[in-house]
Amino acid sequence: MIEDVFYPGPFAFRMGLKRGDPDVFFRYHYGDEGLINKRKEAIADFPEQCSVLLPEGESLLEEFNSLLQAWGIIRSPVSNRCLGETLAPDFLLLKADESGMPILLGGCVCFPSSWAFEKKIGRSLDWIHAVVPSLNETLGAKARSFLEKMPIGQAWLRTNWGLTATNDLNQHPSRKLPRLKADTDPETITFRIERQALIALPNTGGILFGIRLETFPLIDLKNSPEARSGLLEALKTMPPEIASYKNLKAICPNLVRWLS
Repeated sequence: MIEDVFYPGPFAFRMGLKRGDPDVFFRYHYGDEGLINKRKEAIADFPEQCSVLLPEGESLLEEFNSLLQAWGIIRSPVSNRCLGETLAPDFLLLKADESGMPILLGGCVCFPSSWAFEKKIGRSLDWIHAVVPSLNETLGAKARSFLEKMPIGQAWLRTNWGLTATNDLNQHPSRKLPRLKADTDPETITFRIERQALIALPNTGGILFGIRLETFPLIDLKNSPEARSGLLEALKTMPPEIASYKNLKAICPNLVRWLS
């Protein structure tokens, strides 16, 4: 569904969390075979970009394996890379340091939305989010507070969205894929949805962050009145610095006309 991505009102960073089932998030969904095959290709082509695990993250991976076994998704523990080749969602493993700040310790990210996972390893959540204009100021403290007290046994779900000039799932910056320009034909644009899940790892005190990617031609969104209205409002009210970060500033006026 693309209708549930946008929140009412002007664009703003929101937690937007809803309760969900962690096993359902990571379990095989219809159509996942294609995603998993693409994941295997990405890991084979870019292993050092996709799959990274620091020694400090090994206990978190072990607990994640145990959960997947309990959910009936895998039969026995496997390596970080093998999990990346088995599951459809990307996953990140974090744990708070002595100050309470979550640190990224590992995971497998095959379908990044214009960011370099391997360069964020060992960094704090605030450092990772510092490139996003105003995100730390608006949500940083609230997000850290939630993660410190996150209830166990559930997935806490949220969504994120973006637009890209190509339908490539792997939008790693090193690939130098075409970017949106002022004259890009909207009917060639891809709409990306990240279904995200936050899950507490109670035995290690870690945090599991899952990202399940969905992509659609933007024309599909235009044909949905609710989604079309939501994107139009977001584009009209998005601050210029955030539009620049999301690579939308140049094409934004054209998209607003096309959607209106």
